[in-house]
Amino acid sequence: MVVKPQGGLSGPVIWPGDLTGRDPKGWAMPSAEKPLKIVVPMKTLDNKFVAFRPGEEKPVGFCIDLFYEIVSRLNYSIPPVFVGFDGLYDDLVKSVYNKTYDAAIGDITILSKRAELVEFTQPYAESGLSMIVPLKTEDTTWIFLKPFGLDMWIVSGALLIYTMLTIWFLEHQTNPEFRGRPWKYQLGTALWFTFSTLFFAQRERLHSSLTRVVVVVWLFVVFILTSSYTASLTSKLTVQRMEPNFSDFQKLKNDKLNVGCENDSFIREYLEDVLGFEKDNIKLFNHENYVKFDKDNISAAFVELPYGRLFLDQYCKSYTSTRSTYRYGGFGFAFQKGSPIAADFSREILSLSEDGYIAQLEDKWFVPLHGCSRNSTNNNNAESLSLRSFKGIFIVSAAISAICFLLSLIRLLRNSRPHQVADGDLLSPGSGFRATEKFYYGEQTRVLRRASTFAQALDKDERGSPKWEYASNSDNFESLDLNAINSTT
Repeated sequence: MVVKPQGGLSGPVIWPGDLTGRDPKGWAMPSAEKPLKIVVPMKTLDNKFVAFRPGEEKPVGFCIDLFYEIVSRLNYSIPPVFVGFDGLYDDLVKSVYNKTYDAAIGDITILSKRAELVEFTQPYAESGLSMIVPLKTEDTTWIFLKPFGLDMWIVSGALLIYTMLTIWFLEHQTNPEFRGRPWKYQLGTALWFTFSTLFFAQRERLHSSLTRVVVVVWLFVVFILTSSYTASLTSKLTVQRMEPNFSDFQKLKNDKLNVGCENDSFIREYLEDVLGFEKDNIKLFNHENYVKFDKDNISAAFVELPYGRLFLDQYCKSYTSTRSTYRYGGFGFAFQKGSPIAADFSREILSLSEDGYIAQLEDKWFVPLHGCSRNSTNNNNAESLSLRSFKGIFIVSAAISAICFLLSLIRLLRNSRPHQVADGDLLSPGSGFRATEKFYYGEQTRVLRRASTFAQALDKDERGSPKWEYASNSDNFESLDLNAINSTT
């Protein structure tokens, strides 16, 4: 600032404090003679933020400890004088705007309409809309199905049937218990064998080495599945399972159910104007009857996020909260517009957040009751085990079963080829059917066919038909010897 020549004075003005090149803004720093007048709310939803104790002039609480810590880090002193305010938060902010007080300290939500009146610091706590609802005991009728998800049950059942068919195919040729009877009985035997492995109670003997490989892998899968199922079911049975009555505010609004909010709060206007609740369905409560669900007066309570957390710290076993989807500016301190102290406070709040002091302060003032933990889920509902956790072992089991199936099929085709050549069936039209028939009935097919051919030959021989058409080579040789003996006699 340069003063124009007038009365012989000219040149730059040097203000007290050696403010060279800067002009003072007209703010007088607080002093012992003129301390900083700070207004604090007396009716907070939770007195852990700020409260006046009987017989004490200075308030206590989370906000007060944070204020003194910030002041101790500044390079100038701020002697404060605290004054209680028994009114609405909007009126408290206006008292700073009209310069009745220099600042406001407490759980003050930063809103756009309030920011037009006062200078807010950086938020020291996040804020948002939280819906608190009562918990109810979950129905446990079908809890035995809950350890596994739907995809897990489907794939496990499919793998059981796949393993059953593989075992039947591998054992059918050599194991009497898996052949020679109606196919329904054979598949039933294979199914019973596979299912009994779930309880390690199988009694059937295995003849094929390939089957043993399949069963060993299947038993390993069964061991993992049964262990996981038992652990998950035990956890679900021992922990009380609770679920919220409502998980979406849309149902509350559509059914026109009563909801509650603080009477000294902007949330009521928010519920009406933004979320669309009817005015008659909104019930008000204050710090004296904080969130009462007695006699079904309200079905849910809408509070700001910090208050919701504090409420659940005390009543986590009976209530839960939904995830906040509507965010606000957070909690901050309010100063008069243009106050340089607000910028210094904002800088120190960021510094305290970064070095973990604010988190330590929260642990000091907001201690959950025994049995309640902020890191635990509200309803103690463990998720069902999904296919993702067992996909690898399922793939290994299916692949090994497929390899054993292919090896057995190749061996079967290789062994059946010499018999087809000997019987002259290699290229005959019915060779495919007879190969399938031979696999289904085993070696009995070849014996039955030879017996049937011999019976047909005897029947035609009695009617004068030549026997050579139906007999095999060995039969012709035996008949030739008999004719030679008869002619000599």
